[in-house]
Amino acid sequence: MTRIKMCGLMSADDVALAVAAGANALGFVTEYPIPAPWNLDRETAAALVAAVPPFVTTTAVVGGAVEQMLAIAAHVRPHLLQLHGDETLDQIEAVCAGLAGTGTHVIKALRVDVESGQAQFEDPDPVRAVRALASTGIAGLVVDSKTAARPAGTGVALDWTLAARLAEACPKPFILAGGLNPTNVAQAIARVRPYGVDVISGIEAATAVKDGPRMRAFVAAVRGADAGGALP
Repeated sequence: MTRIKMCGLMSADDVALAVAAGANALGFVTEYPIPAPWNLDRETAAALVAAVPPFVTTTAVVGGAVEQMLAIAAHVRPHLLQLHGDETLDQIEAVCAGLAGTGTHVIKALRVDVESGQAQFEDPDPVRAVRALASTGIAGLVVDSKTAARPAGTGVALDWTLAARLAEACPKPFILAGGLNPTNVAQAIARVRPYGVDVISGIEAATAVKDGPRMRAFVAAVRGADAGGALP
């Protein structure tokens, strides 16, 4: 079963819509250092995380200094802390070490430029970057698209041929993000075979406005792909 993370949730209504639609994981963008439409302060994120029902995983999406990310994790207490910035290997390892024994695990987003195909990382080769990141203490890897206009939530799909190569190179759970929506996610799953998919703008009626029908359609498309309903 492909796991589904719905990200950029900003209210109790958003949480209720995502849970009702069948999301496995919920994402809360928390004090992200670059302006983003979905940004929450840590107090709001903590209140939303605390209200999520059992058996649904929570994720705080963060970036910035190691100390700040650890402080957000301590306040919000999510199941997962998603590093979605330009963290170095040393910084990633420091966050993993700082969260050891707390019950919060780390996943790292590798952002790939949709124009150049290069990774936004100290090694721009995306395959080498995936292998280097997998050698840290992360629990999983998210591969997302990056554009000149937005560092995440771009609404622009990755090259799925490249994404499939990265999934094959990754020994950790591989989560596909970037431009996914109800009309293309089944094909993306058929092409890439990820552990999970991560969606934000593709389930919105407008920027930062979650849409129940789109959320349900996204889940239905993923489950249809899991049942063999999509061809590569």
